Amino acid sequence: MGHPIGIMLAVSFLMILMVTLIWMLRLPKPVPPEVVRAIYSVEAARRILVPIIEGVYSERAVELACRLGERQNAHLILLHVIEVPYTVPLDAPLPELEEKGRRVLETARFIAVQHGFKPELHLIRHRSASEGILNVARQTGADQIVMGIGLKKTSYGEGIGRTVREVLRRANCEVIISKVPAGG
Repeated sequence: MGHPIGIMLAVSFLMILMVTLIWMLRLPKPVPPEVVRAIYSVEAARRILVPIIEGVYSERAVELACRLGERQNAHLILLHVIEVPYTVPLDAPLPELEEKGRRVLETARFIAVQHGFKPELHLIRHRSASEGILNVARQTGADQIVMGIGLKKTSYGEGIGRTVREVLRRANCEVIISKVPAGG
């Protein structure tokens, strides 16, 4: 017969080994299908388009898009649309608007680079911002459009602008709207 301390150590070792094996071999609870679909839909976004205008709304939208795309290393597309009035030729020189567009795109690019992205930049001219956004979304194969907004004061209260409404209504991909709180 063995020594009582040796027997106790052997029994303790066997119990610890059994508990460890049971813990290692246990099956996790199955993930509900709804959760799987939600996770897949977020991770399926490989190309994220962010329309940029001047202001904190767009900067926050770029930040959000970067965070949404980090895990799956998504491709980030930053877009500024110069809305050219119908009274002016589409190719007319608009140096102030072009410079403003380059400046806001550079700010957005800086935010994206801080997250490790190498964004694709687009500065385009179009008669309608929403049409320009939708065209670039189609051409680049965007899976998501992330737009930052502040609510506009209208005669009937606060509401979203015409551009956002059109993109929401007509986009062939997921559209995420980030509303910055008042004073945000």
